[in-house]
Amino acid sequence: MTRLLAIARNAFVETIRQPIFGVLILLTFTMLVLDVPLSAWTMGEGKAEYKKTDQQLLINLGLSSLLLSGLFISAFGAAGVLSREIEDRTVLTVISKPVRRAVLVLGKYLGVSAALVVAYYLCSLVFLMTVRHGVKPAVSDPLDIPVITLGSTALVATLVAALFCNYFFGWNFVSASVAAAAVLLSAAMGVIAFVGKGWTIVSFGKDISPSLLLGLAMGLLCVLVFAALAIAASTRLGWFLTLMVCLGFFVVGAVSRFLFHRWAAGNLAARAAYMAWPNFSFFFAMDALMQGRRIPPAHVALVAGYAGCQIVAILAVGMALFQRRELERVGGGAPLGVSILAGLVRAAGVAGVFVGLVLVADLAGAVRSILGLAIAAGGVLLWFYGGWLGRGLKWAYYLMAAAALVSLLGSAAAVVLDVVGHRLATPTVTWSALGASAAALIVLLLPVSRHHFGFVPKRTRPRQVLIG
Repeated sequence: MTRLLAIARNAFVETIRQPIFGVLILLTFTMLVLDVPLSAWTMGEGKAEYKKTDQQLLINLGLSSLLLSGLFISAFGAAGVLSREIEDRTVLTVISKPVRRAVLVLGKYLGVSAALVVAYYLCSLVFLMTVRHGVKPAVSDPLDIPVITLGSTALVATLVAALFCNYFFGWNFVSASVAAAAVLLSAAMGVIAFVGKGWTIVSFGKDISPSLLLGLAMGLLCVLVFAALAIAASTRLGWFLTLMVCLGFFVVGAVSRFLFHRWAAGNLAARAAYMAWPNFSFFFAMDALMQGRRIPPAHVALVAGYAGCQIVAILAVGMALFQRRELERVGGGAPLGVSILAGLVRAAGVAGVFVGLVLVADLAGAVRSILGLAIAAGGVLLWFYGGWLGRGLKWAYYLMAAAALVSLLGSAAAVVLDVVGHRLATPTVTWSALGASAAALIVLLLPVSRHHFGFVPKRTRPRQVLIG
């Protein structure tokens, strides 16, 4: 238990000290504040009606911003505390203590989750301030001066305190900012909860509904599932592929009812996929809040139990993946461009697998089932090919270069034919293929990429000395 807590504490400190952690929190603050004017564009009958719809849109955008922020912080945080240590081989010093690999994965998850809770808490405070301020669609609508004054003062004081501690005490700027923001924003929100829009004393939390707080709690559970996904993916992948895996799971999980549930009654495979795949729509409280419905605490408890089961299952998969990884043979990571190419190839493979499974589950005939199996098999091959490309195999380099060159020539020929034929516009797909193939060729021709695939320049090759 002592080693587990030590690993968790170290992962928490490493996560909140990363510059990307502070940047993502700041970007989330900015998005939440910008949601206020962006929400003033809904339609309604009468002033009261469109004010209501504006406020509902503000809540929807705010909760969506919190979920996206949690997803990105999970991916970058997990990559920083686990995949980077695996690539640098610093994880070998921890395992040699000895520390079990399962304990290491669990400790990393607890540390990243604690940092995510802090980030989610800070962003939730800003979100509640924006909800309290409300949307002002008309110029005559009065501003919420206490929210503007106390919120902006807390943010400015946070920046000043972090700069002071960084300059005079040598503290990390990001971690000092997080600590100061946790104290100052909490104090500001506590005062705002008791002070009305005219600086009058009101009942605590007058403009904040309990259902909104329960919706925030459900969003936090979703973010904790993101953290488990990111940690499990980081045992094998880098930061970019980890982000792609989290995004893929989120997108498929958000529409799993459409993909699997409608065929679950008559198809065992679809039923198993629907039950096993994380269904992120269970964590979405936006629909209930926009319709003015009350969220019962019992429902939140059920969602918490579902999230706990998903976290345990995902971490078990991550521990199994990490248990079988040979850390002694881990080399340096691939260049950024190659990692992006490999990630896109693997993302295409995952998409192909799911499209194939959907066609198979449709049970619309033998031809579609065979086509679905073929597409799923192609997706599996693309997944493995993405891994070989990231490892720097030469044949994978040649295959990618040939495919990019053929796509570039074909797209360029299509553009030329459109120009010669005096067509009004070239299809967007053609321009997209042209740009993507050109970008892939540029990445493959970069010296750092060629060195990754073993193409050493002639001037760096050692000269052969003939003796005798």
